[in-house]
Amino acid sequence: RPETFPDRFDTPATSWRFAVQPGAVEFTDQLMGPQRFDPNGLGGDFIVWTKRQAPSYQLAVVIDDHDAGVTQVVRGRDLLDSAARQLLLYRAIGLGPEPVYTHLPLVLGHDGRRLAKRDQDTHIASYSQQGGPERVIGLIAKWAGVVPEATPMTISAFLDAFDPDTLPTDDLVFSKEDARWLRS
Repeated sequence: RPETFPDRFDTPATSWRFAVQPGAVEFTDQLMGPQRFDPNGLGGDFIVWTKRQAPSYQLAVVIDDHDAGVTQVVRGRDLLDSAARQLLLYRAIGLGPEPVYTHLPLVLGHDGRRLAKRDQDTHIASYSQQGGPERVIGLIAKWAGVVPEATPMTISAFLDAFDPDTLPTDDLVFSKEDARWLRS
């Protein structure tokens, strides 16, 4: 609770936690629909200030987004439950307006693991250089429900045809066939 925070966060080797009250946090995600998370079921009290004398991810994004005037947060579905913690912080600190959240499905590798920056062989830039940016856009268009099959597409054609209502909510699989198509 903010009223119990000390004036300073200078105690060495101490992480400060936000005291989570009982009850669920509800919000509507623009893609995933109505959401209800009980932060107590997600680990309970969460860190807001780290042992390294720095804000945690949860606190940092709330303050940074508020200061930058962010009104819409678009990110991966793996961070959906973070929205509940962040909304608790917005409300406890008295920041507003709260942002609108949109959590997109993840892109998984053929092995079912989430693709990440650490996966050097799946960088978009490398595929864009090998097969051209129109192929990358075409695959994204297929995943976004814009076209039934991947086909080379310009960004302007994609934007003209894009409809947020066709976005999937299930995770996507970047298959070996997708990789071959991008390279061709």
